[in-house]
Amino acid sequence: MKKTLLEKSRILFLCILVSMGLAACSNPRGSDGKTKLDQVIALHEEVIDKDQVNISEVTDEDVLATVEESDSETVTIPPTSWSSAWKRGWFDGLIVWPIAQMINFFAYYTDAGWGIILATLIIQLLIFLCTYRSQISQQRMQEIQPQLNRLQAKYEGKNDERSKMLMTQEMQKLYADNDIHPFGSLLVMFIQLPVMMGMFYATMRAATTVYGSFMGMPLSETPLYGFQHLHWGIIAVYVLMIVTSILQMQLPKWLNKYDVKSGRVKAPKEEAKPGGMMANTMNMTMYMTTALIAFMYISWPIAMSFYWLVSSLIRAATSILSHFISLNEREKKQVEEKARNTEGILKNRKK
Repeated sequence: MKKTLLEKSRILFLCILVSMGLAACSNPRGSDGKTKLDQVIALHEEVIDKDQVNISEVTDEDVLATVEESDSETVTIPPTSWSSAWKRGWFDGLIVWPIAQMINFFAYYTDAGWGIILATLIIQLLIFLCTYRSQISQQRMQEIQPQLNRLQAKYEGKNDERSKMLMTQEMQKLYADNDIHPFGSLLVMFIQLPVMMGMFYATMRAATTVYGSFMGMPLSETPLYGFQHLHWGIIAVYVLMIVTSILQMQLPKWLNKYDVKSGRVKAPKEEAKPGGMMANTMNMTMYMTTALIAFMYISWPIAMSFYWLVSSLIRAATSILSHFISLNEREKKQVEEKARNTEGILKNRKK
């Protein structure tokens, strides 16, 4: 079946945002995997060892001259101003610099790990508050997925125009009955993707993650380094990141089963055909997304894996919250509709 307009729009938005983000930022890491000195974002003046950053590939001539003039084994990093970040590009000034400085601020009073945790918590809560209604709509879209699967199975193999029109009408009715706005999920993606990319750059460039650690784990090292040197803390974070990503993706399906089991939602009269096209596509997307994350993150700083782990846990919590808010709203709407129907029947009887 051809891709729907919604799927095409999602792909278009993803391509545009990824292209804009990549065009606005340069690679902050050198060929040795360390953050380039001129890319480090500091809240306060920091003095670190030269071997903690990449100096040989620095492009800023002023920074390079300062390092070459010094015979010391340490290097001083001055505070990074917002104006200097903005000169590097709008993405740096608008997204990367604020996130990096937020991590630095919390890490200054705790450590780099807690800096990432608290910064991630605040960012995810702000996203949730700004996209609350869109996330509710997205949650309901996931909840009616079994019905969409049955609908697609009903019209599977029917490619004539009449069947396509009937399926579209039934899908629109299903959306309307559940108060779902399919394009609302684009708002969530429009905000989440740049923030995720900004967090990726911020975790590599925040001074506290460049030289900092969490529970004995140097956050600048990669999971690949952990496997090569059997650093069990780094390996544990990487594995937990993959596990929580899968659990977070499976959560809507488990919540739907819980609702049916608890009696708050009626069990469907007919089960979707196993292996339906839509169900297979969703499963394939989930596994491909997880595999892509696992592949990319194995050579990225463990700080990013740690961020994704924390972010998945927070998204799971907000997903549960959105689910029960949506369920309560639906039950309230059903009660109100039943009351209106009862009132209409009584009025008709009086006539």
